[in-house]
Amino acid sequence: MSTVMLRCERTGREESLAAGLAVALSDVDVMATAPGGYAAVPATDRDTEFVNGLAEREGIAFIACPADRAPDTYRLAEVSRRLAAVRLGVIRRSLDLAVEHLSGRESGGEPLVRKQMITATIADVMAEVEMLRAYATSQSDPAALAELHTRLDEVGWEVTTLFGAAGYIADHPARALYVSAIVASVWIDREGVTP
Repeated sequence: MSTVMLRCERTGREESLAAGLAVALSDVDVMATAPGGYAAVPATDRDTEFVNGLAEREGIAFIACPADRAPDTYRLAEVSRRLAAVRLGVIRRSLDLAVEHLSGRESGGEPLVRKQMITATIADVMAEVEMLRAYATSQSDPAALAELHTRLDEVGWEVTTLFGAAGYIADHPARALYVSAIVASVWIDREGVTP
């Protein structure tokens, strides 16, 4: 895994989705690289084109990009890999919080984290994280990268369910998993791509 991707994942895990996205886009011409009419970026003093309440709480803004351009596909593939690393970090942070949450809740006099189905889900998520990390470093094909982000959406959902009803509250840390999927939907060119 490249040094930048390692920094992206570490920042996503230790800081936030927005901070990880800032690392992922640090040397990218956003306006020339975004595949669609908008780009998801860390919120700054830029003019925001539209607002998403959840994304705003995570420090993410959406800016308009020129319509008459052809994105740099090489650069876009690099952004896709870096964004995958950020999302892996966010998943790992969220999983850590879910384990902490489940360790403090009991059923039948035993912490939920010790229940077989929950332990299996945690193990499956960790195995998937390791597999997706390896996959992210080895891919440049747009269809493979689109599939990678689709799988990250699914793994994020699995982690969200570990929080129970708390995972559906807008001011809960699991919000970062939802917003990471929104960010990916803006940055990942899935149009015409069949996995």
